[in-house]
Amino acid sequence: MKRVIGMVLVMGLVAGIGAGRAVLLILGPQVDIHVTKGFMISPEAMFLTDTEFTGVSALPGVIFNYLGNGFFAGAGVILPVSISDGLGAGNLLPKFNLGYRGRHVNLTAYLITSTEAMFSLNLIGASIGYRF
Repeated sequence: MKRVIGMVLVMGLVAGIGAGRAVLLILGPQVDIHVTKGFMISPEAMFLTDTEFTGVSALPGVIFNYLGNGFFAGAGVILPVSISDGLGAGNLLPKFNLGYRGRHVNLTAYLITSTEAMFSLNLIGASIGYRF
């Protein structure tokens, strides 16, 4: 029987497009809950920092993914939370992703955008994840 719940450890890079052009490092866990053969819900918690490690932000969220043969595509929401300058939360942000799903590896490209300025202030990212 196929596993219903899987765990993924994700690491990658995020770059700002629009107002900011900083490159950020990401690391975090993701849980894949298989609802049906072709659909999964993936709660996640990405932690972001700059290349000088001056602060940390968390991006907890949930993504709803369609699963095909070796690929996945989905959308969901995340909530930016600042940890380094005191605890504070931002607005819910839409996240769209597309990726390859191998036996133990996920390769993902994604877009995080703002609801106020849809597709004009964006973060684009790429990550690799180890599934176990």
